[in-house]
Amino acid sequence: MSDVITPAGADAGAFGQSVRAPVSRRTVLKAGGAGLIGLGLSSLLAACGGGPGSGTASGTKTLTVGVFQEPDSLDPAATGLAMVSMMISHIFDPLVWWLPNDSGENEFYPGLAESYEVSPDATTYTFKLRQDVDFHDGTHFDANAVKANLDHVVDPATKSRSAIGSLGPYQETVVVDQYTAQVVFNSPNAAFEREMTTVLFGMQSPAAIEKYGAADVAAHPTGTGPFTFVEYVNQDRVSLKRNDAYAWGPTAFGEAGPAKLETLTFKILLDTNARYNALRGGQIQMAMNLDPDTIQNVKSSGELTHYDVPSTGQPYGYPINVTKGPTDDVRVRQAILYAVDQDKLNEGTLRGAYTAAHNFLTPTTPGYAESVDSKYAYDPEKAKSLLEEAGWTAGPDGTRSKAGQPLTLDILIQTANGFDLPTQFVVNALKEVGFTSNTTSQPFTTAAASYNQGVQNLSAIFYYDVDPYLMKGLVSSDQIASGFNWAHYSNPAIDAAIAQANSIVDTDQRTAAYEAITTTLMEDAIFLPLWNVSGIYSGVKNLKDVMFGATGYSYYHVASFA
Repeated sequence: MSDVITPAGADAGAFGQSVRAPVSRRTVLKAGGAGLIGLGLSSLLAACGGGPGSGTASGTKTLTVGVFQEPDSLDPAATGLAMVSMMISHIFDPLVWWLPNDSGENEFYPGLAESYEVSPDATTYTFKLRQDVDFHDGTHFDANAVKANLDHVVDPATKSRSAIGSLGPYQETVVVDQYTAQVVFNSPNAAFEREMTTVLFGMQSPAAIEKYGAADVAAHPTGTGPFTFVEYVNQDRVSLKRNDAYAWGPTAFGEAGPAKLETLTFKILLDTNARYNALRGGQIQMAMNLDPDTIQNVKSSGELTHYDVPSTGQPYGYPINVTKGPTDDVRVRQAILYAVDQDKLNEGTLRGAYTAAHNFLTPTTPGYAESVDSKYAYDPEKAKSLLEEAGWTAGPDGTRSKAGQPLTLDILIQTANGFDLPTQFVVNALKEVGFTSNTTSQPFTTAAASYNQGVQNLSAIFYYDVDPYLMKGLVSSDQIASGFNWAHYSNPAIDAAIAQANSIVDTDQRTAAYEAITTTLMEDAIFLPLWNVSGIYSGVKNLKDVMFGATGYSYYHVASFA
């Protein structure tokens, strides 16, 4: 889940050149050191001065980060949570990194692969691998490990949530030789060039996969990254320690070598006040996603550093169930979109901590259709008119009904996931045009199962991803039963359009195809966008060299305390 990003349509290649032509292209990945400090620090911070929480002793080798969710899985192939992806990106390395350079545009950098080649039809990706990498358990990294990892993603026993959708039409991995792996798809898969850079495809030890099995390997995360797994204490923490052998970090982070920190701990603090108090009290040195009022205090007080990193992906918002009444009527769904003033929500309830969203994708995501932003400009009278047209008439108190049944929405949100106050705002806005609402909350894993069953009218989601192929997981018909299609939207034309867009190698043409899909999705009113995803962090002032990626994830590969 979304960040310092390439403008829509930009697809930086090996040496900063766009890879657009539908011809075979060999990517010898950039070895120069383009740093993220200007983006991860200078342009993203707002802080000065000292005071409580202003620092940790210089030279301290321990960092504790306060996170807002309990992990669903520590297996990159299985997890469905963006917060988990941020944590485990310190355990696992991808084959290739996609990171912002000095100019803010994303480039590909070597990871566990030194180079790669994509076939003209984007069905085959050939990777030349590093020969000097070992997993944390001593297993040597090679092409067999690549095969074991991708086969693990598609293994039904893995119960993959995000990776299986991002992988696309996987057929097989061919071990050409010990250090050459060829990933083959049964249809064109242009998205994989960016999707392969996410931690969902972080390499884990094939020996661990074999030893513990698909169901239990999550309890034994064994990667090649800068930190090794120590323990996961339920409802408390995930603890890591430095991998002293690490020598293959991305050059975008600076000179390769072991992390400067000796230990890295992710402290699970579901309550936003608990995270803030722990930050000010020195128990943690970085906190994610504080509440809007606290973010304003951080920005104005100068006692802490505020990080705000735009992300690619889908905004925070509500998928609208198209199969459960009354939202099975497109006019009712469109009325919902007209009834909510996202700008007022963000200026008031969210205190300007984010930016208002009016679209299916965030503005930094390729495929974002700017023209859609004005389609559902706040218009409560239009909302009322659509509801009247759909047969929902207002009573003396303004509440609407049809055939004796009230116009009621079942709203199901996730516990401690940032939707509580915004949902109150939305419920009040919908009440103004005649809706009544029942709001309940569940932990993520329970809520996700409920969403797939379709018990709700409105669910809650935000989604971090690096490619518009994320639509596959969010709206394709085959993602209703167990994926993230919580709108229960089944449109064969859209299914085919997503597959077709993913077959287009030319960047501009591919972006245009996704823009057309975005436009249709918004016309069908299957999603109520609220605010754009971004990486929001607050940290002590002397924590230096925190890096950020395209999805707003924070990286502590070279972080230290001044």
